[in-house]
Amino acid sequence: MTMNTIGKTTLHSVVPSRSALQKRARRWVIKIGSSLLTQDGQRLDLSAMQNLVQQILQLRAEGIEVVLVSSGSVSTGKCHLGWAQKTTTAEERQAAASVGQSALIHAYENLLAREGTHCGQVLLTRDNFRDRRRLKNTRSAIEVLPIINENDAIADPDNALGNNDHLAALVSNVWHADLMVLLTDQSGLFTADPCARPDAEMITEGMAGDPRHERMAGGSGGMLTKIHAATHAARSGAATLIADGRIPDVLLRLHKGELLGTFLRSKKFDRKLRRDAWTHLQVHNDQQWVIHPMRRVKNEVAAFCSETLPFTAISLFNGQ
Repeated sequence: MTMNTIGKTTLHSVVPSRSALQKRARRWVIKIGSSLLTQDGQRLDLSAMQNLVQQILQLRAEGIEVVLVSSGSVSTGKCHLGWAQKTTTAEERQAAASVGQSALIHAYENLLAREGTHCGQVLLTRDNFRDRRRLKNTRSAIEVLPIINENDAIADPDNALGNNDHLAALVSNVWHADLMVLLTDQSGLFTADPCARPDAEMITEGMAGDPRHERMAGGSGGMLTKIHAATHAARSGAATLIADGRIPDVLLRLHKGELLGTFLRSKKFDRKLRRDAWTHLQVHNDQQWVIHPMRRVKNEVAAFCSETLPFTAISLFNGQ
């Protein structure tokens, strides 16, 4: 940690390091993109799925609560229906999602059953997050039922969630997650498109909501949706990690504090720690001094790290 000096008084930084936050986060929302779950964007890659499932089970064994937002239903459904190379209409994509979702959950169930764990699902649309009563029911479902899925088969433009990055952010808000992990086939956020600019550098750490990140991500595409999702998740205090899901044991290494991918902090959490610490500043004999500022911070961080509600199975959130 860095050190701040106030006169003769030394005060540790009230904001934990990125590595410390990764180690301490006890409630994770993990989103896995379809490119990591399918072979060439078509049939399911069961080997890759098994690897990720085993990592999640290891996290749970170490006391981490996990909610998984899993893509892949549309790609899988199109493959099952023989539409893999076809440009589909909105109605056909809904049909493909319905077919593919069954195959996707069946694959997860088989993989988890080998480890003695089961899974189920709850269907969500944007309406579940708009209405207070539905929001309460959604929160209860997250804490009781193990799998949640976007209702792609009947979702329309007015109530569709749009993409799983957004869904992961909404779940992070409702579930009060500590950390949202967006696994993709990219290393993280770069200062420019690394394919067009070989000199582009990866952003290892930043603040969610920084407008510069949108310009770096470009005007559209998967990285931009992740930047927007990080901003949304930060509203409830969740930090965001964007990392390459193809890195061996990526989830376990992140839990150990390794600096992989791009870490985007939440201003809400950082500001809360600073405010609670500095409220203990007092003036004595015309000099500023600190009365146990770290005691309050220690309590805040302890509460942040220890709030847990045990799951009996892995929660899976799924949209398109």
